[in-house]
Amino acid sequence: MPSTRSILIGLLVGFVHAGILIIVALTLGYSVGPSEYTSLGMGWRYGGLVVVAAVPVWLALCYRIITPLFALTMTTGYVLGMELTPPGPTFRDVAALEGLVEPTGIIVVENGLYIVRYMLNASVWTVGFLFLGLVEYTVRTGWKRLPTVPSPISLISIPESRKRAVGIATVGGVLHAVVMLWFSLRLGLTVSGELGWLLYVSSTLGMWILAAVPLYLLVRHLVVAPATLLTAFILLDVQAEFTAGPDDPHALYFGAWFLYLGLLLIVTGIEVGLRRLQIEQRLRSVM
Repeated sequence: MPSTRSILIGLLVGFVHAGILIIVALTLGYSVGPSEYTSLGMGWRYGGLVVVAAVPVWLALCYRIITPLFALTMTTGYVLGMELTPPGPTFRDVAALEGLVEPTGIIVVENGLYIVRYMLNASVWTVGFLFLGLVEYTVRTGWKRLPTVPSPISLISIPESRKRAVGIATVGGVLHAVVMLWFSLRLGLTVSGELGWLLYVSSTLGMWILAAVPLYLLVRHLVVAPATLLTAFILLDVQAEFTAGPDDPHALYFGAWFLYLGLLLIVTGIEVGLRRLQIEQRLRSVM
C-alpha cells in the first residue's frame, strides 16, 4: 500500500482509538475532558493515544510488520477489559480510607485509571512498539526461513554498514533516553543528597547505552536476542505502571540500568556462542 495512504489510514485508526478510550474514560467518571488541560497538555495526552495506534497500523499496512499491531491490540484490549469488567473503578474519599469524620475532597481511585495511565505513558508504549517492529523487520529480512517483508524500508538495509548501524543505534538510543528521562520526571523519581542530579545524568546516559548497544548488534550483526530483550524490558516497565505501588519498578530500570545492560550482554554472548557452535557443526558435517 502506498506510504501516504498508509499514513492516512493509520492516523484515522489512531483518532478512532483515542476517541473510544476518551469516551470510555469520561463515561467512567475520569476527569480527562478537554477543559481539564491546557492546549499543550491536551495535545500531548490525546495526541499520544493517536500516535501509539497510528504507528503500528502504518507499519502493518506499509511494510507488513505485524507484531507492533498485535502488541497494540493486546494492550488496548487489556486496558479496556480492566476498566469495563468487575470490579471496575471505585472512587473513594481519603477520609473513608483514613477513618476521618469530615470528607477531605481528595478522591482516590481504586481498581482503575488504566486509560489515564495509558494516555500519559503513550510515548513509552510507542517506543516499545517501534523497537518491536525493528526486531521483526530485521529477523524477516535477515533470516531466510521466515517470509520476507514485501516492501523493504529504504532507510534500513540488513545487515547495515558500520556507519549506518552506528547512526541507527545512536538515534534509537537518544529516543530511548529522552522518553525514559521524561518518564522518570513524570513519575517524580527523586534522589536524596546534593549529587542527586548526577544520578539523573548518569542514568540518562545509561538509557542511551542500554538501547544503542543492542540496536547496533541487531542491524549490523543480526544479533536478535539483546534487542528483543530490551523491547521486553521497555514494555514490561511501562506495563507495570498500570498497577504500580510505592515501590515503582521504573526506579530500578532507570537507576540500575547497568544490571539490565549486564543481562543484555549475557544473552548476546549466549546467542553468539550458539551461532558459532552451529557453524562448527555444519563445517564438521561437510568435512
